[in-house]
Amino acid sequence: MKILKMLSAALIFGAATLHAQNNEGPKPTSDPTIYKGVTDNACALEVNFGSYSAGIDGPAMEKVQALIAKYKLSSTSKNVGREGETRICLPLTEIKGSKRKRFIKELKSIAKAGELVSLSIR
Repeated sequence: MKILKMLSAALIFGAATLHAQNNEGPKPTSDPTIYKGVTDNACALEVNFGSYSAGIDGPAMEKVQALIAKYKLSSTSKNVGREGETRICLPLTEIKGSKRKRFIKELKSIAKAGELVSLSIR
């Protein structure tokens, strides 16, 4: 099940990167929920929500939105699929240093606990 989950996430994320704004696109890392690089150069970090044909992980989306609100960050979101698949772009211009690291650590925790949730970090 875990392998299927990782392969599905990679497939969904790979399909989304076909429409990338830069030629390189995000690259996998040793952590299956974290990618190096973003699809939109205006983003310092992107949160990606995939789907198994049953919609995205709603509770994970709510946690991410609450975390963004907690840190008072600007963000934009873009639908990238027909079942709610979404990419949230975070420029992260409002936070720096340890606060920024803490925010990213909290996002990674949500992504790891979520279903088909991944982060792309510039």
